[in-house]
Amino acid sequence: MDSLLWLASCLEQGRTAIAPTLADAGQRGRIERLKHIGALAETRARAVICPWCEAHSVEVIAMDKAICEDCGPVPLTVEHFRRLTPDGDWLRRRMAQALGLLDEPAWPLVPGRVWRLGDVGRAARRHRVLFGQRLSEVAVQRTLLALWPTHIGDISTILVTTTAPERVYLPGVEVQLVPLSAAFRMHGGGLVTDEAVWAGVQAVRASSAHSARIGPFSPDYRDVLLPDESLPVALTPAQSALLRVLWEQRGVPIHRERLIARAKLDLDKPVQAFPRPKYPEANRAYRVLVRSNRKGQYWWTHFSED
Repeated sequence: MDSLLWLASCLEQGRTAIAPTLADAGQRGRIERLKHIGALAETRARAVICPWCEAHSVEVIAMDKAICEDCGPVPLTVEHFRRLTPDGDWLRRRMAQALGLLDEPAWPLVPGRVWRLGDVGRAARRHRVLFGQRLSEVAVQRTLLALWPTHIGDISTILVTTTAPERVYLPGVEVQLVPLSAAFRMHGGGLVTDEAVWAGVQAVRASSAHSARIGPFSPDYRDVLLPDESLPVALTPAQSALLRVLWEQRGVPIHRERLIARAKLDLDKPVQAFPRPKYPEANRAYRVLVRSNRKGQYWWTHFSED
């Protein structure tokens, strides 16, 4: 689990007190990185877990002493009271910065759950970007639906969320749900947009015209059009390289190792470039367009000379 995915999980679970001393080695690395860039803020524990058995909350009788029902008197240090909490303001500022919306403060739509970050794009390509967390709560969904006509309107809307999209029910509105960890990547001290995800969200419809394409691909091979569909699916450079090799094979099977080598990638299997949680549409395209057998052969399923 990468650091941003872990942070999203903490927000979704409502975790407001993370104890670094109780974290395992893998979590400590994520915690330290997130704290270093400001994504986690310092706070103080309201309850302390016994530092010896790590099984019970202890009764604090002084700043340096407590009583555990199993261990008896146990000494405490300042570190035992140290807690970290996800800094939602930091996250919303960094998302806005990555989208070029730094001068637009996040505006709360549903307090503590949904914020409007701003609008991206221009004219017909303009999109309203929202951020939401813990959206599986029925009350939150109802409130958001009630506010939609007056506070969001008919504009194309992107809802970046820490909630699994399949758990969000917003009937009757046009909205694209994008997981936080798919929409952005951690870079340096902040976030950057994931190029493939945002390219897909803001794709120009005219680019899907068959006359301007190379087979099912855009001229730069950065999106692919599935059979009987009108909107292309955006691809990362790795995804593009793999599908391009298969397309150029003209339907002739190619062995996995040769395919990966020709795409100039470092993978065990081609499907690793199409993780479903992060790139659901690209993963769907891969499943539609690519077939393989148990002998390690891969081929393009819908080959056409057009």
